[in-house]
Amino acid sequence: MAFKNSTPIPPRSRSEWTKLITGEIQHEFKNYVLQLRIYQIRKDIEHGRTTLERSVDSLYDLCMKYQLAVAEDCKEIFKVW
Repeated sequence: MAFKNSTPIPPRSRSEWTKLITGEIQHEFKNYVLQLRIYQIRKDIEHGRTTLERSVDSLYDLCMKYQLAVAEDCKEIFKVW
């Protein structure tokens, strides 16, 4: 399957970002750091240390910063963008 992604990371507006944090999307991560970050974000939301909106921004920023490291997970989660 050829990917026609115009940017290395899907747009921030995609609902999958939120679904990853809320657990609606279950994914077995290749990138362990990304897996840990999502776990920590979930705990922070649960304990009222952050909001879902800020958490999505944080996750998106992390993925933009480490595009190559998270590319495989993004392709599996988002398919095409």
